[in-house]
Amino acid sequence: MASALFESAEHYHLDWRRDPRAAEAEFRPGRDIAGQATARRSALLRRLGGIMPDSPVLTRAYRPVEEALTGRASDAAGHRHPVFLRDGGYRNWPHPDDDRSFQPLWHYTSSAGYAAGATLHEALVHAVNELIERDAWSYQLARSYFGLPGEGPELRVVDHDSLPAELRELTGTIEEVRRAPVLIVSIACDTGVPAYVVCDAESREDVRLIGSGASPVRTYALQRALLEYLQVRTMFEHGPVDADTEAGQIATALARYPRHLAAARFDIHRLPHEMREFDADDGLPLLPAAASPEELLRHLVERLREVGVDVHYRVLTPPGAVTVVDVVAPGLEMFDKARAGYPVLPTGRLGERLRPGTSGGTGRGGAPK
Repeated sequence: MASALFESAEHYHLDWRRDPRAAEAEFRPGRDIAGQATARRSALLRRLGGIMPDSPVLTRAYRPVEEALTGRASDAAGHRHPVFLRDGGYRNWPHPDDDRSFQPLWHYTSSAGYAAGATLHEALVHAVNELIERDAWSYQLARSYFGLPGEGPELRVVDHDSLPAELRELTGTIEEVRRAPVLIVSIACDTGVPAYVVCDAESREDVRLIGSGASPVRTYALQRALLEYLQVRTMFEHGPVDADTEAGQIATALARYPRHLAAARFDIHRLPHEMREFDADDGLPLLPAAASPEELLRHLVERLREVGVDVHYRVLTPPGAVTVVDVVAPGLEMFDKARAGYPVLPTGRLGERLRPGTSGGTGRGGAPK
């Protein structure tokens, strides 16, 4: 119940008009947004600067997450991020002075990184974990369907017998509830944070439903993925959206982009499997389950700094029992948006690896196929 209430608080604050500091939003030309030092690894923000260099883009100010750890302002530069990339409804209720030049990039909008918690550190950990989870899933899709140079397409499948007792029991319970075995895939990438995807191991779905999770605590990362998988399955079974109808819409949207369509479908039966144990010595730096939110947050920030990605945040609520934050990390990937029917280009580090003319190229003219 607490998780559901936290999520409802997150969704309430997605609307930029509810921002208590909405009046502080400023229009900046696209080239200025792309030219920020904090945008150096963001293929998306650089693309924005190229498409609309002189167009006014509404932005909000974000501060380095390190300030939440130290409790004092740092000398590091802040970051200004486009509002339309953080509010999926912005195109329906934009700023009255917005000329809507953002429309060519609207489909890159994402609510990943909004999170609520009982404390600031707890909310920030939840938000950063979610961004890393989406990034790791994007890397797996790039490996499997876009020919990521130097990496194979195989799925790193976790042996159920190698799971700790509590996770093995949770897995068994979910399989019993769903009346189907689950496949657990390790999707950790260069960030070095454990991440997993869970799905039905046998079904032949047009667009495979999955749950995902990431955390420096390996057991918690998998627990999140397992529970999210159950949540997604239950939502489609009892909610207003029909899985088959949505799959048909996604297939239509991606009909001209076969690689994206294959990524959306995530047909596990057509990908090679590489079995591994849950506690395999994969070199990932881990934290114990007893680690505090502050320790977890510091670890996550350090892991992202290792790959050249800075993390910035805004607090959306007044001091109180619940804190809602909006966190951005330019340089992380959103390739997983293909699973919603969008033929996206790399948004972060993959822009440096998936280039036309390389073994992992994305097709003629640089547009992924």
